[in-house]
Amino acid sequence: MLPRHGPAYCTLLLARVAVLAPRYSIAQWTNAARAHGSSLASSMDLDFIAGHLISGGLAQFSSGRIVLGPQLTGLIDLGAAATLRDAARILLAADPPVWLSLAVSMAGVTREYIPAEDLAALRWLEPELDQILLNVRIGLDSSRQDELRKRIGNAAEFLVLAALRYVGLKPIHAAQVSDAFGYDIEVRAPKIDRIEVKAAGPKTRGCFHLSRNEFEKSQKHATEWRLIQVVFTSAAFVAEEIDISHVQEMIQVSSKTLRCLVPPDTRAFSWQESALITSPDSAWGPSGLRLDPDFKTPGIKSVG
Repeated sequence: MLPRHGPAYCTLLLARVAVLAPRYSIAQWTNAARAHGSSLASSMDLDFIAGHLISGGLAQFSSGRIVLGPQLTGLIDLGAAATLRDAARILLAADPPVWLSLAVSMAGVTREYIPAEDLAALRWLEPELDQILLNVRIGLDSSRQDELRKRIGNAAEFLVLAALRYVGLKPIHAAQVSDAFGYDIEVRAPKIDRIEVKAAGPKTRGCFHLSRNEFEKSQKHATEWRLIQVVFTSAAFVAEEIDISHVQEMIQVSSKTLRCLVPPDTRAFSWQESALITSPDSAWGPSGLRLDPDFKTPGIKSVG
């Protein structure tokens, strides 16, 4: 549930009436909120919001009564200082929108990755909206973030595989076998082509994480190895299904160029597991791949 102004108000109201007196059912809880609330409360679906608070772990039935979870208890402990923005933070953290991990990073908020409808619904949180999103993002479960990154990375790999098959090649999805290969896709005929695939958005074009193994394999295989970056449009990051309309471009960098981008190890410095590389536009060239017009794959919006 996105913390629009109404749901945030109702959350704060429900939390307050839960501590005024025991509430032994959702009906008692919501009726008390209607009695204590403003006209806004009577216009909202309080039963749905109360049920959402319970299903999200923010409240529960315990010993036959409604008991607030620690987040809402902390909200009430703020007393008169508790604000609708505090309620909104709690709702966001309990049920973060699928785009949060992609639109928000330590570098800031990329609003192009937020659906226009959601952004409009959150405008009431201005001018603190970016900071609220950043605070919630910091506390997001890392496993969920990893799943989101994996989903968009898989979409990029599937798209490259489909493009290769579209022109009659028979690619092998090496990444499904092992990460030890140091690349994601291999084509053995008519010539050997080892492809590492990276996904990016409009704001991260040319930037990618490279593992030590990927770099070493790029140098070992030399001209047989290349890195293709699939640059998705902003819409791809909130789409339920990704197709070629969500691809802005596909660009590549060679193993030779990569060697120029990665500094050599010295006695004073060496990188171990991975490195974040931001390469100039001049390092990239067209991938030469033709997109399969029938390509479709589930988008990240389907991640639970």
